[in-house]
Amino acid sequence: MNRQGFVGVCLTLAVVILASCGMAGVDSPAPLDDFTARLDERVPTLMNRYCVPGASLAIVQGGETFWVGAYGYADPAGGRAMTPETLLRVQSITKSATAWGVMKLVEQGAIGLDDPITAHVTTWEFPEAEHNWDEVTVRRLLSHSAGLPAGGYSEPPPADGTPPLHAALSGDAGAPAARPIDPPGSLFRYSNLGYVLLELLIEDVTGRDFADYMELDILRPLGMDPATFTWGDDVRVALATSHRATGDPVPVYRPHADGPQAPSAHGTLYAPVGDIGRLVAAGIPGPDGEPAGRGVLAVESVSEMQTPVVETAGFHSLGAEGSGLGHLVETLGGGERALTHGGQGAGSYSWYHSVPETGDGIVILTNSERGLQFIADILGDWTAWRGLSPVGLTRAVRWARAFVGALGLLALGLAAWLVSAVAIGRRVFAPLASRARLGRTLLGGFGLLILGLWWGVGCGVVNHFLPVYSGWLGIALSGVFGMLVVTALFPQRRRSMDSA
Repeated sequence: MNRQGFVGVCLTLAVVILASCGMAGVDSPAPLDDFTARLDERVPTLMNRYCVPGASLAIVQGGETFWVGAYGYADPAGGRAMTPETLLRVQSITKSATAWGVMKLVEQGAIGLDDPITAHVTTWEFPEAEHNWDEVTVRRLLSHSAGLPAGGYSEPPPADGTPPLHAALSGDAGAPAARPIDPPGSLFRYSNLGYVLLELLIEDVTGRDFADYMELDILRPLGMDPATFTWGDDVRVALATSHRATGDPVPVYRPHADGPQAPSAHGTLYAPVGDIGRLVAAGIPGPDGEPAGRGVLAVESVSEMQTPVVETAGFHSLGAEGSGLGHLVETLGGGERALTHGGQGAGSYSWYHSVPETGDGIVILTNSERGLQFIADILGDWTAWRGLSPVGLTRAVRWARAFVGALGLLALGLAAWLVSAVAIGRRVFAPLASRARLGRTLLGGFGLLILGLWWGVGCGVVNHFLPVYSGWLGIALSGVFGMLVVTALFPQRRRSMDSA
């Protein structure tokens, strides 16, 4: 078979892989008991496949949390099992709860969604910026369209007495300073800093500690107990141990209970899976005519939060096309509007999806950086069970899986073609031969460049999101582009071979 034939076979097999990935999932809807029984079999299998130590799930139907389940270990080293009561740091799912707290102040008339943040934050001096701070509004902060940098906090508050929120916003807590670096309202830029600024807004407007306000005015009225923002010994004991992609446990990186608390609104809600299920369910009309908002927020406020404000960009556009207030918004294949938010931090992945139109929702929490692929597979099972089209995350991971498979087939095809060409004498090892020297040099250089970029940059990025497939992708890429280099060393043989 010639080179064109091998490539054709590889491409055909790639199409088959892609098609099979698109059809994966549960064949038909089933009763809840049947689906949870399936989960009892499937979840441990997926956890073992992806090396996820522990996971907890909640299923919402009809705007009510009907089922919660837990699997594996909260702390494998200590033999502590994951239970429905185990607390997990849900990372950026926290932003969805924070948005409820902000909307409560909007309903009370204390702030307006389109008010500039400068009208309400009074205890922090806004730094000079290229763009106008007065265009940084509450709505834009909630929807990640205020133009602020991403930010991320791994450092404890400074020891000089600076308030933790002020230190974080001023760039003294392991992240850039808060200032609009893009024109506010012009584009989507996911920003932890924006939610830290909203945390300070809540404190300045209410005169209360953020954690106190959120727990008493939002979490407890929604039935979210023991969900908390307050670090203490009770949280430390109940909290699941997080794990790196390597499987190593992550030391607790929250300041001690006797010290100042780090910024919380962007990602430090501690909660069991059932409490996040209640938060998700509260955005959906409930049983017995209960309105969305559950009396904590008005139906109109919930609808406002679920309305897209700006188109997403970058990695986030793979899972949703718009950003609302406190979550992302995705239109499913059947036209249903889905709400979603993920959470990723040192040692864990978390996710929720809900479809208010059908009353469905799911929450998946894990204590491992290897959890994203696990989450994508469970989401695929859930949507198929409910008769919904696959969500963006599931599709993205399936395409990534298919891409790895296609690259692997291409590498095998190229290798087989080259071996056969050498075996029958059509190509010989002559790296310095004059025949097509420039083309072969460019071909080999391109292969080396791609390999260098992958192992120097790409491997780390992909491993951050898809650690299970990154190794296979590295092997496949190395095979494909390594074969380009080898091909350059084996020029096609002439009847009279060029001298070196």
